[in-house]
Amino acid sequence: MTQRGHISSKFSRCSIMTHRGSSSLIQICAYLAFVVATVVIGQDECDKTKCPGPLAYYEALGCKPVYEKEDDCCATKYNCDQLKERSKTKCYVNGKEYEIGEPLKEEDANPCDIGCTCRSGYDGIAAFNCAVVDCFFGPVKPGCYRKRSPLQCCPEEEICPETPEERPTCDVNGKIYKDGEYFEVESDPDLNCVCQEGYKGENVEPFCVKPKRPYCSPDFRGSSDIFNKCAPVYYSSQAPQTSCSVFSRCQNNNDTVIHNEDDSKSATKLLMTRTFVLLVT
Repeated sequence: MTQRGHISSKFSRCSIMTHRGSSSLIQICAYLAFVVATVVIGQDECDKTKCPGPLAYYEALGCKPVYEKEDDCCATKYNCDQLKERSKTKCYVNGKEYEIGEPLKEEDANPCDIGCTCRSGYDGIAAFNCAVVDCFFGPVKPGCYRKRSPLQCCPEEEICPETPEERPTCDVNGKIYKDGEYFEVESDPDLNCVCQEGYKGENVEPFCVKPKRPYCSPDFRGSSDIFNKCAPVYYSSQAPQTSCSVFSRCQNNNDTVIHNEDDSKSATKLLMTRTFVLLVT
């Protein structure tokens, strides 16, 4: 309220000055109005990474946020009712259904998703089963490095330039990366990028790619945990809002359930590794 009163005061002084007929003052006042309005909008922006809960987990499952008020930044709960319609004999990725025995399509596969097929699990719940990928390489020789590509699962051949200056570099917003090093794009954090020879500031293939499915997608291999309403678990050093869960913790008879004050049948909470995780019910 104080901020808005301050703005109106500026506008009042501007209207008085412009009334006196100064065109330069009109320009100054218009500029001030734009700057102040921009600052206020910036202050009101919502940073969902500050909201509580495993947001990346909910997003990967396609759950819909439910807000107490329409203009609230953080959701009070998430609606995951679509999970109730899923079949135990089908695999799910990117909103698509796969039958048991059906291989993962290239359009849904990330570089390390090799030989993935929808299989029935030991408990009868289908999930994708993929080949074990071993990217082991010995240590590189002094002065050498391995090339990398976001389009490949494993590092490529070892490169040994005659001098350090011969190693290609990439200028990413003023920060210098060397050939084979990963870098992030602030404006598009979902991109996987690797510095490679020929990079000219354009974050496109073969330098940058978006994953074809979320790396954190719990329904890719963890369908059983979803059907059994298991909760995602995180290390205390992780941010559940943006991180992938380490594993899942399923309910047992020794658990104590803390019900929501408004609805005893709504989402329950479990305290594990000093991090609250929400359990969809």
